[in-house]
Amino acid sequence: MRATEEAKKTADNLSRFVNVMGNRVDDVVEHMAQDHRTIQQGFTRLAVAWLERCAKMHDEGDFDGRNEASAKLGKKFVERIAKDERAVP
Repeated sequence: MRATEEAKKTADNLSRFVNVMGNRVDDVVEHMAQDHRTIQQGFTRLAVAWLERCAKMHDEGDFDGRNEASAKLGKKFVERIAKDERAVP
């Protein structure tokens, strides 16, 4: 499978999971905490990239009431943590 197809499939799976009320994010986090340390590092890289993208949505005004909290949190994240400190190898 091409990398972009795999990325789309992964994003779709994550979207389906978070879209179901009652799904326990904490359960996913606990399972991930048991995963290989390199995989944990990769997830952190993904989470940082997402928060940076949320900050961009904030700056561009590309949010509404449904994702406003994410945009604001992303903005605070990038304002308070320097880019070189956000880098995850």
